[in-house]
Amino acid sequence: MNRNVISLWEEHLFWLEILQDHAYFVRDHLSVSEVEYVNTAQSYINLFGDLIATLRTIPRSSNYTEEAMIYFSQRVWPVAKGYFEFEGKLQSLRIDNKVNLNLSPTYLNGTLAENQEYLRLLRQWVQGKEPAPLPLEDLMDLWLEDQLGHAVLFKNIIDPIEIRASHQADLYISQFQVFIIQNHHLKGYLRFKEPGFARQTEFAYDVGKTTLEMSQFVYNMVIKYKENKMLNKTTLRFLEHHFPETCYFIKKLSFYAPGLQEEASKCSLKRPSYH
Repeated sequence: MNRNVISLWEEHLFWLEILQDHAYFVRDHLSVSEVEYVNTAQSYINLFGDLIATLRTIPRSSNYTEEAMIYFSQRVWPVAKGYFEFEGKLQSLRIDNKVNLNLSPTYLNGTLAENQEYLRLLRQWVQGKEPAPLPLEDLMDLWLEDQLGHAVLFKNIIDPIEIRASHQADLYISQFQVFIIQNHHLKGYLRFKEPGFARQTEFAYDVGKTTLEMSQFVYNMVIKYKENKMLNKTTLRFLEHHFPETCYFIKKLSFYAPGLQEEASKCSLKRPSYH
């Protein structure tokens, strides 16, 4: 079995932990005056926690046709969908400056897009069916936006005194902006070109290598964070959220760019400090 294949059990754990993190971030960035929304975010933190606990009672080898997994997916669906609607409402209010939330509408675009991908998968799992994998161009659309967002967020959360780290983040911001433009045009070529042509495969490899490079940069900064050697305005959870998402992207990317398979087999979908 390919070591980079993500099992159904691992998919659920990955997405539930990601969405739980998102709920933590919303809660932590809301003003205490927004009592209703703070309470709602906390309730989703608890709901995702309960689902993660339930998942751990299901055998890891369970597949999408087994009753326990179908039933579990059916339990997850209303929670994941409800959280999607909750974040969407907050985004709408934030656009019109009607909520005291220290997150931007574009930040929420990223988290909503990720939630939407989980919902796409769940629509099949609740029926005991296997979802189609995302085509490379759509995989890029989802995770390039995510990686760019991480670089922008990293720059925004470090203290202005951390000039070298800020300049390094700028380089990654520029690189991922370029990748997004390139993917747009590569997508256009698919009107008359079969997917998997040489330049598209090379692009997947280039994106993967840059993603791994930035992940190492973030890892080095996390070490500094833990040693109180980097001035910032964020939490360890916020910083470490980068790693499972990056690993997921690299594992999915390695199907299209075999040169990434070794790195994909080494990374972990688990959050380093929160289990």
